[in-house]
Amino acid sequence: MKLASLILLLSLLKAPQEFNDRRIIVISASKFTSEINDQIDSLKKSSKGLKERKLAVFTQIDGEMKAIFNTTEQSKKFVEKNKAKYVASSTPEIYLIGLDKTIKQKFTKFVYPRQVFTIVDNMPMRRAEMRRN
Repeated sequence: MKLASLILLLSLLKAPQEFNDRRIIVISASKFTSEINDQIDSLKKSSKGLKERKLAVFTQIDGEMKAIFNTTEQSKKFVEKNKAKYVASSTPEIYLIGLDKTIKQKFTKFVYPRQVFTIVDNMPMRRAEMRRN
């Protein structure tokens, strides 16, 4: 009986959870500007770091969400379902969303990928990933 309970408990712990990737959403109220393009290019140049940290990149320009890099179907559904939470202002903004689907950081100016990586690498779930690997 104890063995069966232990096996059941372990299987529940290994069950897939709702966590699949972290997200970066670059948002603008109006149009795709050179500033947004520079931000996306900077992120794409760090594709290895994005993949390692399970970071998916999206844009939301004038209310239209677009998958840019390293996205999954589950992540696309999440972002589309929750896009009303990410309100655009007159200047571009960047949201970092964690595995737990909460906003971890909001940037109001250009952010270097290494800044994002530092924030992500200090998150408890990421530290656990690094220990396992």
